[in-house]
Amino acid sequence: MIRTIFTLIKIGVFLAAVIWVAEHPGTVEIQWLDYTLEFHIGFFLVTLFFLLALGIGIFGFIKGILDLPKTMQRYKDMTSKDKGLKAFSIGLSALAAGDAKGASYQAYRTKKYLNDENPLSLLLEAQAARLNGDEAEASRAFIALAQDKNAGFMGVRGLLQAALDNGDYNSALELGHKALKDYPKQGWILNIVYDLELRAHNWDRAAKILSRAEKAGAITREKALSDRVAILLAQGLEYKNDGDDKAYMRNLQKAYKFNPCFLPTALWKADAHIANGNHKAAIKTIEKSWKCNPHPELTRLWAKAYRPPKNSDAMARVRWFERLLKLDPESVEGLQAMASVMTQEQLWGDARRHLERAEAIRPNVHLYKLWAQLEEKATGNQMAVRAWLEKAADAPREKVWICSETGRLYDEWMPVSDQGLFNTIIWDFPQGRSFAMPHIGSARPVAGFIGCTV
Repeated sequence: MIRTIFTLIKIGVFLAAVIWVAEHPGTVEIQWLDYTLEFHIGFFLVTLFFLLALGIGIFGFIKGILDLPKTMQRYKDMTSKDKGLKAFSIGLSALAAGDAKGASYQAYRTKKYLNDENPLSLLLEAQAARLNGDEAEASRAFIALAQDKNAGFMGVRGLLQAALDNGDYNSALELGHKALKDYPKQGWILNIVYDLELRAHNWDRAAKILSRAEKAGAITREKALSDRVAILLAQGLEYKNDGDDKAYMRNLQKAYKFNPCFLPTALWKADAHIANGNHKAAIKTIEKSWKCNPHPELTRLWAKAYRPPKNSDAMARVRWFERLLKLDPESVEGLQAMASVMTQEQLWGDARRHLERAEAIRPNVHLYKLWAQLEEKATGNQMAVRAWLEKAADAPREKVWICSETGRLYDEWMPVSDQGLFNTIIWDFPQGRSFAMPHIGSARPVAGFIGCTV
């Protein structure tokens, strides 16, 4: 629209000039040597315009002849570029189809036609070589690609992926850190370097990369929090194995500060306090964790933290567990713990009431075993005992420590699983058979290394 208006303006100016000349007649006189030439102003302007147009035409013709070699070269370059891009596209299709021979040929054609866009041919060469099993040739092409200022990222990524696929994690870690210098906010590089640092048990470096990845948005805030706690616990476990109890306790305190409701932290911290004779701190830790997540292991630690009074008070132990149950009266774990204590103290009726309440909330294997134990001690009725044990065999399975990636069961939580997976062990129902009452709410890796969080 603007161009049209501009064109109309130019035509209007030209017509105005013609009209103005027509309304103001005159002559132009040219004297040269002994000659005098006199022209009407209109004829003179038309002749001048014609000569100017003729000059421009002659100049353009001569320039076209002189620029013919460049024009032909430009046409040849455009044709070559089209052929090269087409070869590159066919090569990518060959790679996707697993045709290594076809991809190699198209890489050769791409390199032949795209002289100034060599990175494309190098990328195709490298991928074709990898498909063909020629890792040396692939590395050569990726190294050359990494040196290109415009396509270096693809070369670095290719070298890094090749190292990971070949299991050369040390080289991959070195390449990853080099890549981070040039691309400090690339999420996939941050994730890979983070996973590799975890694999190498470089906990301090992994924690630093984790912070960078969280800021870059490569890792969610929830995952970062869970992993940060797990890193501290993993590092603390190494301190404990090395006999450095102070460093172990320091890491537990840091992890507990980040997330006091994370069950493994509370369990380890309470156990360490009891071992150090600090029962008051252990009790405080257990009570705070119980409010977040009642757990059978907490009842074991609660019993371990119990100190009987000097006077023989038969009900002291019962009151001790009542204190825990009051923190969450509807917790199945607390009710079962109370029933177990009351059975030991021969309070049969109270034990039954607690087991009935627990069964109404969530029946489970351990619950029916407690019923069988109570029946045996209270009545000695072996038929009733067998009936409860049969119920236990068919009861819904209880929560266990289970790897969310492999489904493997564990006796306790650990930061790194037997398969080398980091922070994938969770407290949950076994796969394939979970239980939840209708009225009650349900109670990474490089190349598969890193899994999900607890």
